[in-house]
Amino acid sequence: MEKRSNSFVKGALILGLAGLIVKVIGAFFRIPLANAVGPLSMSYYEVAYPYYSWLLVISSSGLPTAISKVVSERVTVGDYYGARAVFKDALVLMTLIGIVTSVGMFFAADALAGLSSFEKASLSFRALAPSLLLVSIMCAYRGYLQGMQQMTGTAVSQIAEQVGKLAVGLYLGIKLLPQGPEYAAMGALIGVTASELLGLAVIWLFYMNKRKQFLRLLKKSERRTYKSGAFLKTLLMIAVPITIGASISPLTGMVDSALIGRSLQNLGFGEEAAQTAYSLLRTNVMTLVNMPGVLTVALAVSLVPAISACIIKRDYVRAKIAARLGMKLALIIGFPCAVGLFVLSEPVLLLLYPKLSGGTLSLASELLKTASVGVIFLSLVQSMTGVIQGLGKPNVPVFNLFIGFLLKVVTLLVLINIPSINIQGAAVSTVVCFAFAGIADMVYTIRRTGMQVSIVDVFVKPAAASLVMGLVAGAVYTLLHDAGHQRLGAVAGIGIGVLVYGVLVLALRMFSQDELDMIPGGNKVRALLAHFHKPSKKA
Repeated sequence: MEKRSNSFVKGALILGLAGLIVKVIGAFFRIPLANAVGPLSMSYYEVAYPYYSWLLVISSSGLPTAISKVVSERVTVGDYYGARAVFKDALVLMTLIGIVTSVGMFFAADALAGLSSFEKASLSFRALAPSLLLVSIMCAYRGYLQGMQQMTGTAVSQIAEQVGKLAVGLYLGIKLLPQGPEYAAMGALIGVTASELLGLAVIWLFYMNKRKQFLRLLKKSERRTYKSGAFLKTLLMIAVPITIGASISPLTGMVDSALIGRSLQNLGFGEEAAQTAYSLLRTNVMTLVNMPGVLTVALAVSLVPAISACIIKRDYVRAKIAARLGMKLALIIGFPCAVGLFVLSEPVLLLLYPKLSGGTLSLASELLKTASVGVIFLSLVQSMTGVIQGLGKPNVPVFNLFIGFLLKVVTLLVLINIPSINIQGAAVSTVVCFAFAGIADMVYTIRRTGMQVSIVDVFVKPAAASLVMGLVAGAVYTLLHDAGHQRLGAVAGIGIGVLVYGVLVLALRMFSQDELDMIPGGNKVRALLAHFHKPSKKA
């Protein structure tokens, strides 16, 4: 049992590290792509991608989790024939899903592009269509290998996907740009399809490498016979709730894709102006807003098993400490990122997207200032989701995010059609969505655990430290900018701001002794705290 537990922890670590690498590569993919192909090309890219992400959820979210769970259960009782039957049923099901979604997207490309009023985006939809089949098949293999506690194949295939997308997508996007922005977007998305083919090849090779080992286990297992489709109902019962929850995030992108361009044109924007505004929001602004999520997603992944273990052991005191730490870390990450993006919106955009200028730079900067507020609430959503899942209530954050999604749709429809607000309404609607979900998750967690939350420790200290950091970062940037060193000013402002914030985290004693015990590297933080004062003993 201990060996299996260690194997599980090791596997979780492998997937966690791979997921972090994938998030980092994915977050930075759109930056060089946007710089290379421009906002018009990215508008076609951004129109198609949310629909692809939504269809992808069907095959890549709930079902792989269900497959790995049911396979693991069969393996636990020594039923390797059952594990193989699960894999066979899953492979058939996933292939059918892949065929239906791929064919559906390919032939519905014109209609889907028409929804956004950017008709030339049909090329982007067709470029993405084959990847839905490839991902479906790949996820069947991933689910089986994970259930057999073979995590390395999944991790390596995920990284291979992202590297392939970065290399092929960027190359084809640039290569096809002279033929028109819609062809550049198509090239970048062909890169996505190519990357999924690479990922499938990698996971299949891992499967074939382990196949002899699986066959040996099969021979040692008691022979059992299963009818075709015996596990389909079980897989679907597990997968459907997870899939519904995972669908909400891409649905928000689909709403933006369908409504923003059409609404702006109804206000009198030309097609190119509407495409540019939409692209600035979805590519330049939301990429930056989502970047802190790399940290908070990693935090959420670590919180689930930590809190689950406390609940199983009935160690409710430590569960409260872990839950409060998750909330605190979300705000310690979210507040400074939000303030930094607000204060340095224009220099950060210029640093990452040097081709932006004039009106496009000004619009992107204003959108980023508005959307930056959402970073605080997005950080809360992601970390609190991990906490609530650890508490054994995975449907609660799904429900809260769904209500947030409905509020987003209503807010978007109202605000974007006000001429003086226009595209800013889309940014505000995203903040509203995350604000409701984040606050609702936080309130539920406090009530569910009965934890005591100090307003000063959890909210005031990170907020105050972030404001001081923002003032210092802004002053450093202004000083160097006025001296003619714009880029250096941006880099120095960010670097000194991070340093100032780090010092304030220590000086204001944002972590208690009990919380430091739960943080990786907490001993090193404690040593730094000794230079300021002793950390508080009260959690």
